[in-house]
Amino acid sequence: MLKVLSLSAAVILSASIAAQAVETIPAGYATLEGLRSRHVPLRYVPSRIQCGYGPKATGWTGVRVIKELWARADGTAHLAAAFKVDAQVLLSSDGADPECCSYVFRNNHGKDVKVFIKKRTFNYPAFVAGPSPAPWSIQLKGDAPFVATKPTLVVDWATYGANQANVNFYVDACNLTKTYTGTAGTITYYGTACNPTTFYNYVLNPNEGDCLVTYGYTRNPKDIVMTWLGVGQTSIDIGGGCTVLTLPIFMSAPVISQASSTGWSQVEFGKLPVGTKGMKLHTQMVAFDSSYAIRLSRGTEITIGDRKEILPGFMCSHRYGYSSSALNPFDPDTDPARYGWRGTAIIFRNK
Repeated sequence: MLKVLSLSAAVILSASIAAQAVETIPAGYATLEGLRSRHVPLRYVPSRIQCGYGPKATGWTGVRVIKELWARADGTAHLAAAFKVDAQVLLSSDGADPECCSYVFRNNHGKDVKVFIKKRTFNYPAFVAGPSPAPWSIQLKGDAPFVATKPTLVVDWATYGANQANVNFYVDACNLTKTYTGTAGTITYYGTACNPTTFYNYVLNPNEGDCLVTYGYTRNPKDIVMTWLGVGQTSIDIGGGCTVLTLPIFMSAPVISQASSTGWSQVEFGKLPVGTKGMKLHTQMVAFDSSYAIRLSRGTEITIGDRKEILPGFMCSHRYGYSSSALNPFDPDTDPARYGWRGTAIIFRNK
């Protein structure tokens, strides 16, 4: 009888250890389907996604060695055909930003950033709708182990090649219900753009502690684009139907607009300091084509807010960009992220 009890206990203990051995990032998703999915980086190629995880998300209390990461299809994903894609993965831990605040991918990495997987071809079989959660079938085996010395992690996964649209394929991801405090910043537009009048510009994240970003569409490929910040509206006619709508007090470095008919470009100004709630900033974008013909966007007035997102339990986040067609190009190595938010990140298994 004692032997039978001991054997039973051993079986139970073995099963318990096996269950605990499935370490997921974020923790707790070994048998739990995520409440969201991500179409980057495998549905659209080329693309790049950067996922950040805080200490409570990883659950780590000491050094972790990562030899391979596994992802899984979303529980409802299905794809009739197999596909292959070139991919590269970078990891960092020490000083990595779990909020992925910056739209510039390198700015979110820690000082120990490492190319975990050098660019190589991955072959994926056809995925079919199955159990929820799906099996861990997407393997990212490192060229060498990565040693995470801090309990934070940034996983940076890029895909390369000709435009692909692997219809209905999504990677499983977590999603946290956010609550908000404070007052959201506001944005209003004024004035008229020139050369063309559809040179629209926009602003993201006008709140204290967030990374202020401006982006726009010059409607001309490969323009040289800059954005400036001012503190008030003005109206200075410089000819050709163009008007300076705010005087610059801070000018961004030049960037090159996309090689598409939209001439998309993006500039990041960094985090808005705490204590600036209620302040007003004004922005305008300027672009020059190869003959140095000037283009000016409309003006934008920003009233800085102090809205904050409160996440339950742990911090995770992501930033991403992708090419959906030849008319909407994206270079994973040079282009900044275009989208992303706190509270959502791909679910990985660490083996």
